[in-house]
Amino acid sequence: MKRKKVLVEPEISEMIFSDEKIKISKNGEKYFFESSNGITSDLGEGVSMMMRVCDNKSKVWDLEIENYNECDPEKSLYWLTGGRQEWNLLENYNRPWCDCYLDFQEEFGILILGIIKKSKKLSDIRDSFNKYLNLPTLYDFAISKSFVK
Repeated sequence: MKRKKVLVEPEISEMIFSDEKIKISKNGEKYFFESSNGITSDLGEGVSMMMRVCDNKSKVWDLEIENYNECDPEKSLYWLTGGRQEWNLLENYNRPWCDCYLDFQEEFGILILGIIKKSKKLSDIRDSFNKYLNLPTLYDFAISKSFVK
């Protein structure tokens, strides 16, 4: 029996922002964020990653969010709590991310979803993350759970 090959036309991505540090494209209703930290289609993770490479004066923060995008709070929390460098080296934490993420997600997951849902611009997400999920807040939680050295 012969197999039939089916070709699917890929949707064309529209570049909506690009500079030396970050690229953001949109494919349909999905955003794609690319930086030195990686590539993601998760809106919260994209903002969390950008917070590590873009300063507050960057024009990227002025971009409006047209539609609510999928968000997995675990991905945002990974970057907000230190990202790849912190969780790989474990300079401050005494347990790996795979042992800690459920506790972080249980404590802060609903908050992240709420922030993403009510935000109109990328700067709204960034500002809310800085206000409600800043490093002292996350670190205090990690101390309470004995995740730090």
